[in-house]
Amino acid sequence: MATVIYRCPVGAPGECPASATRGYCQVHMFQQLERYDPAEDVPAAPPPPVGEAGATPATPATPATPTTPATPATRPARRSPRPVVRLALVIAGAMLPVHGEHRRGGGGLAIGRDEPDCAAVPGLAGLDQLSRRHARLRWIDGALHVEDLDSTNGTFVDGRRIAGPTRIGPGQRLRFAMDVDAQVIEIDEFGAPR
Repeated sequence: MATVIYRCPVGAPGECPASATRGYCQVHMFQQLERYDPAEDVPAAPPPPVGEAGATPATPATPATPTTPATPATRPARRSPRPVVRLALVIAGAMLPVHGEHRRGGGGLAIGRDEPDCAAVPGLAGLDQLSRRHARLRWIDGALHVEDLDSTNGTFVDGRRIAGPTRIGPGQRLRFAMDVDAQVIEIDEFGAPR
């Protein structure tokens, strides 16, 4: 049985450590490791040397034309990663990364007093105006949406109360309940605001 290896899709070979378990890259924060098949990186076998016993006679080489330069045999090119948009929500001075849509359950971010995603936000658990499960940011067809989870005091996008899933992006302001303000920002692969 082959061993499963996971590695960073954006790092150069050898730049990021590989892992035997799923998770995130230690070098490129918020970049999820992808399954890697070592069989794809096997270089092509060199041709047998000419003139040795058992080798087939060499065929005359055709000259390379200027439009098709000869290139040495190399290993297959690593597939380029799809562009990843990394977003975060700044709420009460804390930056909460929005998990990518490739994550189980569609990724996203849960907002509320009892939500584990909000545990790092100081004082949020003590705000009675914020529901225990207030809202959820989630990816729908590659775009980030915010959805109110039937909270008592509502969820607002740019000052308007929302009723259903509403598309949001970097620079938009959100408000949860009466005065819990937040902003959607874009972050780089290291988790720093752009």
